Amino acid sequence: ADSFWRARLADMQPARLALADDKPSGEILSQQIPVPEGLSGDTLLAALAGFASRLAESDSCTLAFQSPDIAALTPAGYANTWVPLTLKAGDGDFDQTSATFEQALAAARENLTFACDLAVRMPDLTHLTLPDMALSEGTGAMVNGSALTFAAQKGQVSLLADAGRLQADYLDLITARLTGFLTEIARDPARALADIPILPDAERELIVTTWNQTETPLTGPALIHAAFEAQVAKTPDAVALVFEDQSLTYDALNRAANRLAHVLISQGVKPGQPVALYLPRGTDMMIGALAILKAGGAYVPLDPAFPAARLAHYLQDSGADIIVSHSSQSGALTDATNHSLFVDTDPRLTGAPDHNPDTGVGADDLAYVIYTSGSTGTPKGVMVEHGNVANFFTGMDARIDHKNGGVWLAVTSLSFDISVLELFWTLSRGFKLVLFGEDRYHTASAPDEPVHSDRHMDFSLFFWGNDDGPGPKKYQMLLDGARFADQHGFRAVWTPERHFHAFGGPYPNPAITGAAIAAVTSSIDVRSGSCVAPLHHPARIAEEWAVIDNLTNGRAGLGIAAGWQPYDFVLRPENAPPNNKAAMFDTIETLRKLWRGEEVAFPLADGTEHGVITQPRPVSKDLPIWVTTAGNPDTWREAGRVGANVLTHLLGQSIDEVGGKIEIYRDALREAGHDPADFTVTLMLHTYLADSREKAREVARGPMKDYLRSAAGLIKQFAWVFPAFKRPEGVSNAFELDLGVLNDDELEEILDFAFLRYFEDSGLFGTVEDALARTEQLKQIGVDEVACLVDYGIDSAQVLEGLKPLADVVSGANKAVALADDDFSIAAQIRRHQVSHMQMTPSMAQMVLMDDAARGALAQVKHLFIGGEALPGPMVRDLNLATPASIENMYGPTETTIWSTTGPAAPCAGTVNIGRPIANTQVYVLDANRNPSPVGVAGELYIGGLGVTRGYHNRDAMTADRFTANPFTGQGRLYRTGDRVRQRADGRLDILGRTDTQVKLRGYRIELGEIETRLAALTGAGTQAVVIAREETPGDTRLVAYVTGGKVDEKTLRDALARDLPDYMIPARIVALDSFPLTPNQKIDRKALPAPSNGASKDNVVGAFSHPKGQIERQLADIWSRILGVARIGSNDNFFDLGGHSLLAVQAHREIKAALNSDKLSITDIFRHPTLS
Repeated sequence: ADSFWRARLADMQPARLALADDKPSGEILSQQIPVPEGLSGDTLLAALAGFASRLAESDSCTLAFQSPDIAALTPAGYANTWVPLTLKAGDGDFDQTSATFEQALAAARENLTFACDLAVRMPDLTHLTLPDMALSEGTGAMVNGSALTFAAQKGQVSLLADAGRLQADYLDLITARLTGFLTEIARDPARALADIPILPDAERELIVTTWNQTETPLTGPALIHAAFEAQVAKTPDAVALVFEDQSLTYDALNRAANRLAHVLISQGVKPGQPVALYLPRGTDMMIGALAILKAGGAYVPLDPAFPAARLAHYLQDSGADIIVSHSSQSGALTDATNHSLFVDTDPRLTGAPDHNPDTGVGADDLAYVIYTSGSTGTPKGVMVEHGNVANFFTGMDARIDHKNGGVWLAVTSLSFDISVLELFWTLSRGFKLVLFGEDRYHTASAPDEPVHSDRHMDFSLFFWGNDDGPGPKKYQMLLDGARFADQHGFRAVWTPERHFHAFGGPYPNPAITGAAIAAVTSSIDVRSGSCVAPLHHPARIAEEWAVIDNLTNGRAGLGIAAGWQPYDFVLRPENAPPNNKAAMFDTIETLRKLWRGEEVAFPLADGTEHGVITQPRPVSKDLPIWVTTAGNPDTWREAGRVGANVLTHLLGQSIDEVGGKIEIYRDALREAGHDPADFTVTLMLHTYLADSREKAREVARGPMKDYLRSAAGLIKQFAWVFPAFKRPEGVSNAFELDLGVLNDDELEEILDFAFLRYFEDSGLFGTVEDALARTEQLKQIGVDEVACLVDYGIDSAQVLEGLKPLADVVSGANKAVALADDDFSIAAQIRRHQVSHMQMTPSMAQMVLMDDAARGALAQVKHLFIGGEALPGPMVRDLNLATPASIENMYGPTETTIWSTTGPAAPCAGTVNIGRPIANTQVYVLDANRNPSPVGVAGELYIGGLGVTRGYHNRDAMTADRFTANPFTGQGRLYRTGDRVRQRADGRLDILGRTDTQVKLRGYRIELGEIETRLAALTGAGTQAVVIAREETPGDTRLVAYVTGGKVDEKTLRDALARDLPDYMIPARIVALDSFPLTPNQKIDRKALPAPSNGASKDNVVGAFSHPKGQIERQLADIWSRILGVARIGSNDNFFDLGGHSLLAVQAHREIKAALNSDKLSITDIFRHPTLS
């Protein structure tokens, strides 16, 4: 049997089920399937396997098979619980497929199963992969670990699914499909599996009609400029546009655009006529674009950074007779015969009318022509009408928070169609538009800009246990500290609950001490830190804290703990561990009901129940609750699920570990439908500040050691990691230690070690500067509030004196950063203008995240819109840590007007879904025959609706190929995107890749065929060229070109390409091959093209290699080599010639600053001086 199963394991092609998650829950969902007459026994099993192959989108797939005979062997523990069973559909009909499958089934039954360690004994099999789908015969049970099991037993079929891996609504769809599939097989088995219909009418109606019901009335004028003019009438004096140190009100911008528009009209501009716009980013660019639209024309953006030859093609192809430009650019387009209108010198502008012109332009007229890369070798112009954009504006109105306007930082080139959202939707909705300068695209922050997060941090005081003797002095420090906090900007005061253990002697009930604090303060929150809820009746807790809520006028808050000290539970023994955690969450739910005024029934002694409404009624509508937790990720997850805040500490966990748990918590909040921005993570830190780090250390040392001495669990943890401690034999972890083996000296050494670890890594100790640095560290992991534990044995007078520098931290942690007048970096612009909205590509988002100052500023932004390329799920997690902003993932080709689908972005392992269609937009996932693909099955995305544009300028054949009639509605057209997608069970779309060679790189849409055509022309007759996008390291995708015909001069070829192509289309490497690898069908096998060698690019360039000179050059060369993947860096090498780009430049900038310890190095220095020397 070993040899039999070895062969089957080696040939496994595990059946994968699209949309199956990797979070098994153990909860089983079940559906019964009616079996039609004529299907039974092995034929029925073959039909189920065939259906699984259709779900897996594979002619050959392996299922996990289980039978009663296998199940009988597995309890012993040495036999595998399932065996691989492969169906090979081939080209024959179902009867033939069934016969082949039944042979495989008979062989599997004969050989039963295999030993659990067989896979380990197969060196070529790295691990045994359980298929997502399984086939169970005669057991009626689910195959453990599978997402979906087809269970056949006594002529009946059940679908069994793991609820954590498969959504119930998706299982419903699969059930309906299988029912129809089996019926079709029974009716006509003489068909190939691939030809048997799988899409039920109900599911077809769902995906074709129901999910595409997006009909929405337009929400504004049908013309772009008219929408802007309507906003001008509403807010004429509001600031509309800011560019660096210039600004224009809505009225001033409108009048300037009107003057230019009237001049354009006098030059003969007619509705829909293309007019070239050749201006750098600035106020004139916006005036020019609006003026062209107001004159009735369609603007054709010419990016000054693009090669002149490419811009000449735009001019010639578009037929633009007029170029709106600056006089300084008069000689830039030397071959142009067009008429130039210079906005900076034309004397007609001074006397031109400044009222809104009336040109008769309509919604069907062109608004702009955007050129995109062309697969045939030349760019193609997409013609977009005003009506397309008006519908887009309506779609964005429903997806973007704009009721109160806002401030939008626009970073996208006018040549990129997503700029229409940034520049025109914003100005038609009352935003202040801050225009980012093009020469600053690579500047996330200024070289000397301080690293300071704009994420707000609250501070509170946490009291724990100082006991100053009997009488009023016992609580003097508490009350004096509370008064100080109330007057110096602290957020809250927390007091604990002490019971029958060593900590918190003066605090038997936080409600009593909380009431005392409420009596002497006027603005600070009063909180329990924490109330051990399982020890008390929830009605008592609710009523006591309602008193405090009234005393504070709605400033009460409850930290709730499960309890940990066994002796505490003498108060309520029934809730002692392990029942305490469940009791805590039950109490939280009851407390919330009582706080809201709901009647809650509690049992009486006779077994009956009595309804209680607590008194007094609180001021606040909802009770703010913190779940107190330490290291258990499950408690963090549960806190998110119930929508509670979190109170935690660093006892037994590091800052990085807390950061990981914050991610878990926020994921749980989102999954439960909560917005993480509405919740608080409070971190309790032991605190003491002084005028020097040394003084703070000595004051805190003794009390902190005494505190640690009383916590046996903490001592065990530090003893375990103490270098000089010899671990006893047979003890495998810290908690098994017997502290009795320690003598006094050993204990003191361990306590010193523990204190220093806390002082350096786990507290708020030292000076004001030390505390501010720690605060920044905590902001980076997502902490919202620091609860400063101040009374753990330090003398009360010193504690109160230490509050003064702590107050400086409170004021300094959230202080605005002073900005240089000439600092117009992303970080500076966000801070200077309080930017609320920002759109960027994932590549730019990565650049911002890699820059500490820009990442810190991002915390101020409230809404982020990411699009232009696939959005990685881990990046969303990084953004969530940097900013509380909502994040919307945006998708859409230029041909359907900017964004066609959007959806909220949440962290995930792969690529974020692209959401659902916007207003008046339909999306269809179609197979190769243009039939709808079922949910979960991949197909090509077609888009219909009011966003579908006119087509390509002067490319009728290409337009006819990509734009087709909509067969589903009988009206309008569909655009064939070339994107492979699949729909989820809720209608959202997953992006899977391309059906052609088009790629998205750093937000730019690139047709690789255009580069290949240029390369082939440069390398001469008889040569071939292929270009691919390679991701050699995660997150770093580069273009690599391959040419045949012998050795090439890379630099010469790259320079030649740069005469026609923009920099983002220039391959990072050009590799010469004798011939290209081929597939069995004799096509170029792009996947088999070799990775470029990591030798210096100079290897293929004529000239001597020059070694780096001096220590600094050698350091820079090492950094470049590591980042660029080039082994040998020469003194004359150029960073960008070696494959560098803006994102890698940011990474190099960070590493060079760190290596040279220089804060003065700017990212722009790399662009100005790209040569190593």
